[in-house]
This record gives sequence, structure tokens and C-alpha cells, in this order.
Amino acid sequence: MPIEKIDSLSQKIAFVAVIFGVIALVLACVGIATPNWDSSYTNTDIASYTLSGTANFFYTCHFTNGSYDYCTSRTVNLVDYPRYSLSYPWMTDYYQRIRNAAGLCIVGIIFLAFGTIMTLTMAFIPLSTWINLIPSILLLFACLFMLAGMAEGSRYLLYNDYSANLYQTGHLFTMLTLFLSAFTTGRIHFARMKEGEIIPIARK
Repeated sequence: MPIEKIDSLSQKIAFVAVIFGVIALVLACVGIATPNWDSSYTNTDIASYTLSGTANFFYTCHFTNGSYDYCTSRTVNLVDYPRYSLSYPWMTDYYQRIRNAAGLCIVGIIFLAFGTIMTLTMAFIPLSTWINLIPSILLLFACLFMLAGMAEGSRYLLYNDYSANLYQTGHLFTMLTLFLSAFTTGRIHFARMKEGEIIPIARK
């Protein structure tokens, strides 16, 4: 049976985990939504460069003399994507790679959101031991899917700008959230084990 009340320290640790989870969620969402994962530059003069294009898993944007020009959604032929050319047969699977990366990263964000919500629920509502494992499992899946998405996308995109950095930082905060959530689960379980030992002694 779940304990009647969760100790305050476990609640505080879980609350810190939730804060980290929210930070991770914001960073990951901003990172995945903004186009500056792969930024390309054009040499305009000696030791002078200007931004010519940016790209993420969903669309690419172009700049003229450093000023925004237009954006193009991802197509099967990756039209306007940097460094892509149909003349290179080994590039033909890059569209599939980017699509897979986008899906994996989004699924990771979804797992992160539900894992954070479940961690908050676990901190204030006594649940069974097995249900308390769900937040950690969800956050573990979030870490794995986010990492898999970044690895898949790196087969084509060059992560050299702030959007990729934001998503990678979000992944780091997700790992911290996982650690704190799992630690909270362990504390709650340990408290129940102690309670189970104390109650029979008290009855004697």
C-alpha cells in the first residue's frame, strides 16, 4: 500500500526535477523549432564572412548579404538545403535521415513532457511502487530518443549554431531530471520499506 504522506525532502527533490524538466522542455522546443542548427557562411572579403543560409530538420532559410530572404520547407529532394546535390548518389538517403531525426527528436520531447508531469504527480500523490517507476522510464526514453534524433540528424546537418546548442542543453537537463526523478522514486520506496518494518514492531 502507498504511504499516506510523502516526506518533504523527497517532494523538494522531485520539485527540483520538475524545474529541470520544464527548463529542458523549453530549451528542446525552442531548439527544434528554430532553424539555426546548420548555418552556412559566404566569404565576402578577406577575413570577412556573411550568413548565407540556415537549416534544421523541417526547413531551410536563405539570406542575402546577411539579410533574411526566404525559407523553404523540407522536400524529398532537399531543395535549397546546404551542401546537398542530386549529383552525388550517396546523398540520396539524406531526406530519410532528416525525417527520421525530426520524428525521434519530437518523440523525445513528448516523453520528456509526460515524464516531467508524472514526476510532479509522484511528488504530491502517493502512488504504488510500480507506478512510481513510470516517470523515470519515460525520462529514460526521452533521453534515448533525443540522443538518437541528434545522432541521426548529424549524418547530414552540421550542428554549428545556437538551435542545436539549445536542444543539446535540453538533453543535458533531461538527464539531470531523470537522475533526480529516479532518486526520488528510490527515496519513496525506501521510506515504504522502513514503514513496513516499523509497523509490525509497533503492533508487537
